[in-house]
Amino acid sequence: MQIRIEKIVYPGRRLGLLEGKVVFTDRGLPGETVEVEVFKDRPSYAEAKTVRIVEPSPDRVEPRCGHYLACSPYQDMDYGLETGIKRAQVAEILGRALQRTVPDIVMTPSPEVWGYRNKIGLRVLRQDGQARFVYHEPGERASFVPVDRCHLVPDRVNGLLASLLGTINELPLETVEGVEIRTSRSSGESLLSCDLTSGAEREAAAGAWRGLRKEHGLAGAVASIPEGKRTRDERLFGRDYIEERAGGLVFRIGARSFFQTNVAVLERVFEDLAAAAGLGGEEIVADLYCGLGTFGLFLARRSREVFGVEPDPANVAFLKKNLEINGIGNFAVCEGTAEEWLEEILERAPAVVVLDPPRRGVDPEIVRRLVDDPAGRVLYLSCNPTTLARDLKGLAESYDLAAVRVYDFFPHTPHIETLAVLERRPPAITVV
Repeated sequence: MQIRIEKIVYPGRRLGLLEGKVVFTDRGLPGETVEVEVFKDRPSYAEAKTVRIVEPSPDRVEPRCGHYLACSPYQDMDYGLETGIKRAQVAEILGRALQRTVPDIVMTPSPEVWGYRNKIGLRVLRQDGQARFVYHEPGERASFVPVDRCHLVPDRVNGLLASLLGTINELPLETVEGVEIRTSRSSGESLLSCDLTSGAEREAAAGAWRGLRKEHGLAGAVASIPEGKRTRDERLFGRDYIEERAGGLVFRIGARSFFQTNVAVLERVFEDLAAAAGLGGEEIVADLYCGLGTFGLFLARRSREVFGVEPDPANVAFLKKNLEINGIGNFAVCEGTAEEWLEEILERAPAVVVLDPPRRGVDPEIVRRLVDDPAGRVLYLSCNPTTLARDLKGLAESYDLAAVRVYDFFPHTPHIETLAVLERRPPAITVV
């Protein structure tokens, strides 16, 4: 059967209509006619798979990666169309949750749309005695698609991946299940992490990959080795971190640390964050999901004191090192969860609260406390517009939504990063 694609809804599903019934499919651009096969028919909608593009859109372009559907399914559209779709998705999701139009959403495209990623992780699949790097097929656990070259990472990373695969096959290294490479945009150095099914080949892997240090700018390598129900990280050689420069700061980043994947866009976020915070140097700032300190460190130089909350011991160690490296002394490290620390922090009347939670969003208890004891301003950076919309709906009891900015950290993918600026609503005046 054939349908016309009306729009693309988050997180990337194509929506069409068949005799008034909604049909979701996996490929197709707005305005295109596509042929689909339905595999799940519900009373109110159907799910399908696109088997052919019947009438292509003028915005359709040729994807660069053969595996693009597994990691970057927006490669088949013009970049201007992609950023417009993402902005429209945020407007629709927030508007539906808040029951009003959200005006003036500013879209910040990525300055680089190819070679922008500073991290890539691949599985190792062995067939007929030969190892290959692969991704999972979309929506599949047991099916894989080979990855020979990724255009989302710099060329030097593809060169390193080719050399790594060569050593895996030549030795061979039978216990390597996956690799991850993190690369510093500022220094060009890379850090290798590998998953080993056992520690038996640890020395062989270290010896083989140590030879790649000079040619590929490999700062060091770390192995993750299972020990019972836990996994132990062990440094194979060199350093177990790289350093990145952004926002006038140096960030030391470990193999398992969270750090923004697109540093060029991160620089734009820093600029907007500084403007939105409106700090004059005497304010208190709370960073409730601070990780290794990305945003808290940046705002520390513009405020009197920052309280950074982080429960993960590895992140705390890097956070403390980053404070030392950058000579920042007005930052209080709060080891634990935001739920544990929030009451004490709110007693200090922070002018700005920064929220940069994981995809699941902010815990409802934190939303409730911020509503009951509001800060002057909340800066909420979200990687999931659906949980952002839910949390903004709750925060709307005490805050006005002052601005929304959308950042394309991940060109050619459905992922969206959004900054919502919330200002405390003045208390209602009671007339006696």
